[in-house]
Amino acid sequence: MEIRKDMKYFIIGLSALLIEICSTFYIRSVAESDTPMMLFFASISPFLGLPFIGYMVDSKNWGERIKQALALSIGYGIGALVVINLIR
Repeated sequence: MEIRKDMKYFIIGLSALLIEICSTFYIRSVAESDTPMMLFFASISPFLGLPFIGYMVDSKNWGERIKQALALSIGYGIGALVVINLIR
């Protein structure tokens, strides 16, 4: 199944958003010594990057890599904003 070219940047950004949210909650569960949540986030973490790892490996030129880095940056930034608003 071929995914449209513009859709892959959305997938990369969405994956980064989920990684940011889950990693922040993982850190919070470690700080609070919440063992079940630590185990949950530790067990799902390796799977969160799967949607974009293939795209990162397949990129052939720097222009493509920069676009992917921008999609990651936007995803991480939005994820940080979501976490900040959830914690408040």
